[in-house]
Amino acid sequence: MEPPFDINDIADFAYVTKRKLKDKNGDMRGEVFLWRRKGEAEFNYKLKCPYCEVEQESSIILERRPYRVRCSNCDMSIMIEKLSKK
Repeated sequence: MEPPFDINDIADFAYVTKRKLKDKNGDMRGEVFLWRRKGEAEFNYKLKCPYCEVEQESSIILERRPYRVRCSNCDMSIMIEKLSKK
């Protein structure tokens, strides 16, 4: 999945992540690209749902971690897990 725009300067963003997402069986079937520009309250995201595999774009206000988005097609809540330290 490609970002829906060109990132010319990463310093313009307060948060940017791209993650693979697991379905209920633990298989990697989805993906999310989540970002928030500095000075904005809303996060934007591009999602391929790991449960129904429908692609969608939207925006949401996320206030606490772990972040979650909801698929507009199958209504499943999808957790965007914190990256582990390696």
